[in-house]
Amino acid sequence: MTSAPKSKRRALKAALVVDQKVYDQVHQHAPERVSVGTDVSADFLVFGKNLPKRHVLFDVDQSGAYVLDLPPGVGGRIQIRGKSKGVRELWRKQAAGPKPPKSLRIRLDPSARGKLTLGESTLLFFFDRPAPYVPKPPFPQDLRPEMRGMFSSLDLSSILAVLLIMGPYFFWASTKEIDASIEPEIDERFLRVMEIPPKKEEPPPEEEEEEEEQLLAQDEEEKVKEEIKVEKVIETNKKFSAEALNKARGVGVLRSLGTYGGDGPGSVYDVIQSTENNMGELFAAGMTRTIDADSGDVSGFVPGGEGINANGAVVGTKGFDVTEDGPELAELEKQERKIKSNVKASDADVIGDVDKRAVQATIRRRMGALQNCYNRALRTNPGLSGKMTYTITISVMGTVTRVNVDDDTVRDPSVASCTTAKIKGWRFPAEGAEESSEVTFTVVFSGES
Repeated sequence: MTSAPKSKRRALKAALVVDQKVYDQVHQHAPERVSVGTDVSADFLVFGKNLPKRHVLFDVDQSGAYVLDLPPGVGGRIQIRGKSKGVRELWRKQAAGPKPPKSLRIRLDPSARGKLTLGESTLLFFFDRPAPYVPKPPFPQDLRPEMRGMFSSLDLSSILAVLLIMGPYFFWASTKEIDASIEPEIDERFLRVMEIPPKKEEPPPEEEEEEEEQLLAQDEEEKVKEEIKVEKVIETNKKFSAEALNKARGVGVLRSLGTYGGDGPGSVYDVIQSTENNMGELFAAGMTRTIDADSGDVSGFVPGGEGINANGAVVGTKGFDVTEDGPELAELEKQERKIKSNVKASDADVIGDVDKRAVQATIRRRMGALQNCYNRALRTNPGLSGKMTYTITISVMGTVTRVNVDDDTVRDPSVASCTTAKIKGWRFPAEGAEESSEVTFTVVFSGES
C-alpha cells in the first residue's frame, strides 16, 4: 500500500478549553494516540465527575486512520462529511443492538471535526496539515548527575567510616559456618504461603505400667479412708416468752413469700407468674415442719412432711391454690403484644454499570432486616409509620461504602441508625463493574401493634 502524498496528509489538531480559556493544545506531526482523563499521565487533563482516569480518546488503526473512542458521560456534537450528529443520538443507535458497547467507536475522515464536553472541560478538534517535526532537545550536559554533586565530603567520609566499622562484621557473618543440626523457627504464616506442611508434633511417650499401678493403689487407699463428720450442736436457751415464739414462727415464711399482709399475692407469686419453676413438684412431694429454738413446730413449709397449707397462716394472706401442674394462675392472663408491620421498597434508581434487576432483587431480599429494626421501634411507639429514602454507594467489589438518608418521615433516630447499619452490611452482585455506582430507593414503613 502506497502512502498518501504529503500535501494531502492530515494530522490531528485539538485544543482543551476550560472556563473559556485554552488550557492545552496538541498539533501532531503524524497520527498518534491521544488520551484524556483525570490522571496527570493523560495527554489532556480534564476535570469533572464520572470521568475515567486515563482513556484513549483518539486511537489509530492499522491503516493510519483516526478512530474516535467515546466513553460514557461524554457529550457534544461531531460533524462527518458535512453531517452533524449528536453524541447522545449515536449512543442511542448503538444501544439498540443486542449487546450494548462499553464505548462508542467512530472512524474519522480528514473532514471530520467536533466539539466534545468532558465534565467541566470542552475539547475542540479538527484535521489540518501536519506540524513540522521538531526533535526533542538533548538533556543538558551540565545537569547530568555526578557522584561529586550527589555527595558532599562529609557524606563520603561517613560512608567510609561505616564500611570500615561494619565491613568486617558482614564479612565474618557471610563466611561463618552454620551447624546443620540447628533448625530455624519459621512462622506458620510463611509455611502456609509456601505450601509447606507443618511438622506434626510427636505424641508424648506412654507412662509405664508401674506408675499407673501406683496411682490406682493410691486412689483405692483414699476411697477406703472414712470421712470424719463433725456435728456441731448448738445449745439454745429455752426460756422465751410465748409472744416471742409466735413471732419467730412467721419469720421463715415471711422471708420466703415476701408478703406484707392482707389480700393479694406476694413476691413469690410474682416469680411464679413470670418465670418457670418446679414449685408443683415441691408441693407434690410433701412438706415437713421446722423446729424453733424451744423444739416446737414453726410451720409446714419444709419438704418431706405433712404438706403445705394454701392459706397464709402466719400473716393472713390470700395465698394461692395448688394443682398437679403447679400453682393455679388462671385468674391472671399473660399479656402479649403482637406486632404487625409491613415494610415495602420501591423501585431503585441506579446510576452506574451494576445490574439494576440484581440490585432490586437484593434489596427485596434484605427487607426482613429493616423490618426487624421497625418492629423494635413499634414496641415503644405503636403509631410509628412513614417512609425513608436512602442513597447508597456500591463499590466495584459489591460492598456498600456509603449510606445517606435523603428523606425521613418516620422521624425515629433508632430506626434510622439501625437501618443504616444493616444496609452497610449488604453485598450486591457487581460482576463486570468498573466504577462505583449510586442507588436510590424508598422504603415505606407501616403497621399496627
